[in-house]
Amino acid sequence: MPADASLLINLSAGDAAYGYLTVKALAEAHRQTVKDIVIVIDSIKAPYATFYDHAKRYAEPRYSENIRLITEAAYKLKDEGLADKIIELKTGDPSIKKLAAQFFKNRLKDTHDFRGAPITAYMVGLANCDTKYVVRYDGDIVLHQLPGTDWILEGIKNLETEKGIIAVSPCPSPQKSTDPAGEKFTDIHWFSTRCLLLNKELLMQQRPLIDIKYWPELTARRILKRTYPPAFESIITKSLKNKLFKTRYLVQEDAWFIHPEDKGKLFLELLPGIIKNVKAGKFPQIQAGNETVDLPAWKNFLQSTKD
Repeated sequence: MPADASLLINLSAGDAAYGYLTVKALAEAHRQTVKDIVIVIDSIKAPYATFYDHAKRYAEPRYSENIRLITEAAYKLKDEGLADKIIELKTGDPSIKKLAAQFFKNRLKDTHDFRGAPITAYMVGLANCDTKYVVRYDGDIVLHQLPGTDWILEGIKNLETEKGIIAVSPCPSPQKSTDPAGEKFTDIHWFSTRCLLLNKELLMQQRPLIDIKYWPELTARRILKRTYPPAFESIITKSLKNKLFKTRYLVQEDAWFIHPEDKGKLFLELLPGIIKNVKAGKFPQIQAGNETVDLPAWKNFLQSTKD
């Protein structure tokens, strides 16, 4: 019987070249555990950003073509039984204003943060999950968990027994070394949007998710146009920290993930091999303790392990 949990994956145009492979692996890892799998495709263009060439990122017709490709990939996954609900978030969606009021009491109405990273897309995803627990991934995460296990189940146990824990995550890298008698977890004040199992029911009880103590800083950022709007995860972290909630990171071999920063040609070439080996718990030693995918190391590793 599935847990009272949803798998939520956010996608955008930038995931077009690899999203089918990465999301397929994540969906297969959790299909038997969760009640439903929800995919959000965010096609809204950030109005501005300071971390990249805005005009290049949203250049047409390439941008619209990538949205088409990632949308096709999502519906292909649905046809394969690896997605249950697909939300296509577009400019002017009536849910945008509604969610800004529900989550932030209209203190924050922007769709993206100052880096161009999503805000609204996260809220839309959460709003479309009808379960007590939600495990949310970015669309480029590569996950390992021991065969026959699912880290979500262990995470839910922690959420049910620890009142101060509002979210759980697997280890964000393979371990450098393991000690059977060592710590099984570490708790910190951080609410990530990269990979997180959260108690949605408890989170929604904390609304509005902008702490009143943060309002002056938020106003100053907006007026001075400095790092505004702030990142979704930073806003939530401040609010939950003031309420003494923490995220628990499971520090063990059973489950871990890695995340690519460079998603260029080499990454696309290596990705099938990376997914296959990570699933089996195999990786180049230099990857241990490092969340960011080390592409040169993986290239050498995959070449050396060819049949």
